[in-house]
Amino acid sequence: MSLISIIIPVYKSSESLKIIASELSKMETELGYSFEIIFVNDSPFFLETKKMLDYLEQEYVNIKTIAFRKNQGQHIATLAGINRSNGDYVITMDDDLQHPINEIPKLINAITSNVVIEGVFAVPNYLERKHSLWRSFGSYVFKKIDVIFLDKPKGLVLSSFRIMSRDLGKSITKNYNAMPAVSSLMVNATSNLKNIKVDHENRMFESTNYNLSKLITLSLNGILYYSSLPLRILGFIGIIGFLGSMIFIFSIVFRKLLIGIDYPGYASTVSLISFFGGLNLLAFGIIGEYLIRIIKEQQKTELEDLIK
Repeated sequence: MSLISIIIPVYKSSESLKIIASELSKMETELGYSFEIIFVNDSPFFLETKKMLDYLEQEYVNIKTIAFRKNQGQHIATLAGINRSNGDYVITMDDDLQHPINEIPKLINAITSNVVIEGVFAVPNYLERKHSLWRSFGSYVFKKIDVIFLDKPKGLVLSSFRIMSRDLGKSITKNYNAMPAVSSLMVNATSNLKNIKVDHENRMFESTNYNLSKLITLSLNGILYYSSLPLRILGFIGIIGFLGSMIFIFSIVFRKLLIGIDYPGYASTVSLISFFGGLNLLAFGIIGEYLIRIIKEQQKTELEDLIK
């Protein structure tokens, strides 16, 4: 039986953790799974969370906890848990019980039944999501942005409720950046990804820590760290602007020589402004191309991680 590592970033949660530990232990016994449960405490100075994690670590032999020195964010916490895991497969899920524990067998079956698949994202039907209206709308918009800017397999929807192979987990922990997005790292590493449909539960205890500002920041990080498309667009605009300024200069010179311009100095002034304006845009385009290469160099994957 394969060992399954379950990574759960924790931020100011307590009662939900007890339920998660109990249900996972029950599932492990009833279905014969072998779980390694890793809680990553991203709120180290929140006393209730610390007490609960200490209790769970003593109560269950297959639970271990990781505590940060200070808050680092959900994605860093997830990567830290993956890095400490020993499982053949790694599941990541939230600490608020909105990711149903009874759906975990679906994730395990989805990845173990297909040797080609390296990662599976569990997503609910949008009509069944238990998020607030603004959160659901924001998530929908940002997923559309991801489709445009990230090189995702067609139709793939990203989610924090996911399972991945150990090799893929090791790859993304070696190739993350300063402001990582775990799902984007997976997309960067492989195209062998798929979705499955799952239920989505109401939040039972704490309120969400994700507001609109955090969602926007996360989406921008995904665009700026994992896509060079904005720089490509800027470079294209620079080239078009430079060519447009050259055409404008030729038209001014043509009018000056063949038709005549009534205002002294107009032709030379407009031509110089157009030339240097176009030159600036061209320079931005060239700088953008250099930045793209710097980004690609920073995201360069280890050669062994390119081989399945």
